[in-house]
Amino acid sequence: MKHVIKMLERHPAVRFGLPVIAVLGSTLLFLFGISYFGSTPSWIAIGVLLLLTGYFSEWGKFGAVVALSLALIFTVGPYLVVPPVGWAESAEVTSPLVYHSPDDPGPAQLRAEYELDDIIGGIEDEFEQVTALAAWVNNRWSHSGTNMPSSSNPLVILREADEGANFRCVEYSVVMVGAAQSMGMPARMVSISTKHAATARSGATHVVAEVWLEGLGKWVVADPQLGYVFRAEGVPLNAVELGEALNGGPGSVEILSADGPVGWYQKNRYVLFVGPYLFHFGSLYDQRMFLPEQERMQGGMMLIPQGAPELRQTNRQPLLNFDYTSSVEAFYQAPKTIP
Repeated sequence: MKHVIKMLERHPAVRFGLPVIAVLGSTLLFLFGISYFGSTPSWIAIGVLLLLTGYFSEWGKFGAVVALSLALIFTVGPYLVVPPVGWAESAEVTSPLVYHSPDDPGPAQLRAEYELDDIIGGIEDEFEQVTALAAWVNNRWSHSGTNMPSSSNPLVILREADEGANFRCVEYSVVMVGAAQSMGMPARMVSISTKHAATARSGATHVVAEVWLEGLGKWVVADPQLGYVFRAEGVPLNAVELGEALNGGPGSVEILSADGPVGWYQKNRYVLFVGPYLFHFGSLYDQRMFLPEQERMQGGMMLIPQGAPELRQTNRQPLLNFDYTSSVEAFYQAPKTIP
């Protein structure tokens, strides 16, 4: 065995070919492997490639391989990670969206207890109001991919965060939806899932929020985990439009925080993160976040690309009571119902 290892260490194909394989392999695993195999197997494979490169090709090349891989990921990756999708023509599908009135007890309490009027007071533009709310939610706690609150009620989440708890993307969007509804804006949580969500063991779904802007007559997406909203050619985007715009490259989209457009690094880093998720889009019909889950109406709508199979599970967990459509128009119907 030692003789074989020594021979491999001296062989030119290993010494010079392995770094090339490591660069390409690490790049491809990062861009596509995480959404297909899951994050843990992909990171293990990347680590093995890099360690083998360092061992067989001199550790001096290790840094160069890592640097070149990162350069490829950040410059080329944002143009590759967003999956191309196609949608059907309009379909007759009714979305019985239910959401809170700002005068309901939960929203009214959130608005008063956390002084949301001061957060968006004086801001007349609806899109800027959404931006300010996303920034406020983003600053309430730090992200944790595993920690869950004792309740899905936005008030409980905020109070536990005030005591030092950190939560997932889900909780950021729960609070964002609750805050928007407390200010009189219809809002909903939207799960976005990778193309391979049905077989992935973990990391297959991210959760964002969409808010209805009455003045524009459209839904717009916010990612309160990062405090980001999105615009293309001056027009605020919903989640599907974000994916369509990013297919033209990251330069096609403005990613904005409360401080204005984010820089090149932050933008490309976010596109690398969110791009693979922009394939399946799901939302529950009942968006009354202040009610116990058992009291909410069951069911939701899942938007799937034309020709794609219906997504029946994510992270190996079943999805129940979803209506499936490939019509963007059906998924983005105007809200009509306030109970």
